[in-house]
Amino acid sequence: MAWEVPFLRALRSRKVQEMLSILDSLSTNHARTPAQAVKVQALKMIRSHCDHADDAYKMGCALADSSSIVGDELGAILIAEHYHVDPQEATLRLYHLADSANWEVREWAASACSIVLDHHFESYYPALLEWTQSSSPHIRRAVAVAVKYSAKSRDESKANQLIDLIEPLLYDTDPYVKKNVGAFAIGGGLLKYFPSHVIQRIRIWIEIDNEQVRWNLAKIFTSAEGAKYMLEFKDDVIPVLLSDKRPSIVRAVKSMHTVAKKRGLEHIWERESKYRH
Repeated sequence: MAWEVPFLRALRSRKVQEMLSILDSLSTNHARTPAQAVKVQALKMIRSHCDHADDAYKMGCALADSSSIVGDELGAILIAEHYHVDPQEATLRLYHLADSANWEVREWAASACSIVLDHHFESYYPALLEWTQSSSPHIRRAVAVAVKYSAKSRDESKANQLIDLIEPLLYDTDPYVKKNVGAFAIGGGLLKYFPSHVIQRIRIWIEIDNEQVRWNLAKIFTSAEGAKYMLEFKDDVIPVLLSDKRPSIVRAVKSMHTVAKKRGLEHIWERESKYRH
């Protein structure tokens, strides 16, 4: 790639603004940032030329301080990968990046949070638990995304704590947050990688008479992974959802029904149709 030569020259001289100018010149019309492949390659080059953790962390901070979208994105990952250099500052920086006005930066920051959670679980977990109570929906949503990505580790020792981390968000009514909880973080993440733990927790959650919690439970079953467990819950959880007359839950259950029909599980609805009346 032609851009790599001048980028490497700027990187070796630690000329951050020059590095970013080169990347900005490669921005796509759609996202105002370079293609994903370019950003991934830029990260590889930065890693290979920042031999020490302190140097890589400093570069991440410089990128994040650049008032550049791509700088924020790359900076978030480097800060996360070298969180141990300054955990307190790194946590604060990731918080601000996760609350960015730019949606792409928020995506990269949420991914960065999952990196820290994977490698520094015990020290970082309390921060994310606190973030679930943030006044910013961007921050609360970042927790949901981080939980989903971290679940991929399949580390059973972390399963219940990850579920505990998502639990406060079951009550969250903000549109930006709630669409990333039931079907996304739980159905597409926690349930996929920790099925026995989540099955047990769903049977506890269904006893919570809260509209948003019930809505999230219904949305779990609209995910590809969640749909596999409809039969598992046909005698306890699904009847409760079918009998709940609150509008948002009725709509979510209709979505469940659509998924059930596609999977040949229509008989669950026929069997439990009495709960609707």
